[in-house]
Amino acid sequence: MAREVTEHGASGYRRGCKCEVCREGHRVQVARWRASRREREFAKALADASGTPLVETPAPEPVAAAGALDMDAAPGPLEAALIEDITEPDSRVAFRRHLVGLARLNARVLDQVSRLDRYDLISPVQLRQLEILNRIARIGFAGLDDDATAGGTVEVPDDASALLAELEGGE
Repeated sequence: MAREVTEHGASGYRRGCKCEVCREGHRVQVARWRASRREREFAKALADASGTPLVETPAPEPVAAAGALDMDAAPGPLEAALIEDITEPDSRVAFRRHLVGLARLNARVLDQVSRLDRYDLISPVQLRQLEILNRIARIGFAGLDDDATAGGTVEVPDDASALLAELEGGE
């Protein structure tokens, strides 16, 4: 139940009148209140700035330098295994030296993770390493042909045709 408004302006707005005059009076009163609040806060901030700081911050402890990847170290177990497995990429493949270099670098990082104290690198570097190894496996290596025998002849199609002839002859 709204009270009767006898005077329009800020007091009329407080009593429930929402006419243009009352809304404007309310807007002006709120703007004055906000300006005076900002002035009080600014004066308080100036007084605090001349004295002690508002918040005591402790001096940070010195940060230990992160270890660096030792590029001159002997290959670790993963890098040594990679070097043994990947000796001669196929010369027809683009970026072969680059891919092998990336694989060696990732293997070196994985070998030195514990020394670097960066266990957070294990999962992303492993994923990247697997992607590189999959790509290297697709491109192949000189002398590596899964379908050829040591003599260079392909056995799988011959075996398949012999099996097919056997099945046709048996019917």
